[in-house]
Amino acid sequence: MIKVRGTGEAMSGGMLAPIDGEALPYRAEIAPLGTQSYSTSVAQCRAALRSVDAQGEPWVGVGYSLGAAALGDFVMLEQPKHCLGIVLLADPLRSRSQCANPVPRDRWGVAGERLISGIPLYSFAIPDDPITSCPGDNGMRLFANAVTGHQQPVQPRMLWDAGYTIAWLWKYLRAGDSRHIVYGSEKLADGRTYVEAARDAVRELVAA
Repeated sequence: MIKVRGTGEAMSGGMLAPIDGEALPYRAEIAPLGTQSYSTSVAQCRAALRSVDAQGEPWVGVGYSLGAAALGDFVMLEQPKHCLGIVLLADPLRSRSQCANPVPRDRWGVAGERLISGIPLYSFAIPDDPITSCPGDNGMRLFANAVTGHQQPVQPRMLWDAGYTIAWLWKYLRAGDSRHIVYGSEKLADGRTYVEAARDAVRELVAA
């Protein structure tokens, strides 16, 4: 079991702490939370995952936030031979059509969306987490374009409705209650937290 942590998280602890497994060694940074760019951190993470797969042993991956983005990109672009499946929490590149829990179809990853195929996938997203469930016409996407280097189409509302953008940005920035960091406490309809659901999905993939 390989755990791929989010931006600024230490090798121990963090969002994925309740899930058994080995933390992937990479610099989980996006400047100014660290000195590396998004693309550099993703490239480092993919290189580390490449080394894991090269060992030739079956493995399952779980990623949160930046880690989910990098893990998802890795399996989609590099088609690892020994990965049994992945579980993503708060993926900034989540496709609107890939979510294990209900989220409105007009919301997807703030950095865009990429469809993952050819491998078992569970993706979990809080419906108003602006990082993984951002409305398609929200101006936060312009910030994400600048941070990630990805290019998404500019829609008129992104430019003229600052209040709409600020309202969703506040969901991310508000101290102690950011919608992006409550996966360990927020509960699904079945009573499990999102992290518990991810843990159970990991166990299912390992047992398959």
